[in-house]
Amino acid sequence: MRFRRDRSAAGAGARDKWVTLQALTEGETDSGFPTEDEWTDLATVAMAREDLEAVERARTDADVALGTTSWQMAYRADMDPERVDVPKLRRLAYLGRFYDILAAQPVGRHRVLELITEVHSQVEAAP
Repeated sequence: MRFRRDRSAAGAGARDKWVTLQALTEGETDSGFPTEDEWTDLATVAMAREDLEAVERARTDADVALGTTSWQMAYRADMDPERVDVPKLRRLAYLGRFYDILAAQPVGRHRVLELITEVHSQVEAAP
């Protein structure tokens, strides 16, 4: 997993993408049985985006395109990896796509959070 080589935080002016933070909520029925997990919106925040890698991999029935992206956002306690299991309980939604968080790390003294995400896309194989 790669974090930005330049460890400086992106300035507020670079945060020009409005991204929705989502939280995983685990429910249960009245009798105590677990239900389907649901993603609920936490907030929409401004973030800076840097695409790190894009690859295409062959799977059994289709090719899959994977994109790795770095996002920087202002610090939020509910996204702090020391307080919350961010890769398990959070994801990003941007322009109709969902980005799974692979890692989260504070930059500086709790001023900025950097999130490394992965997005998957099905790629139709050529005939």
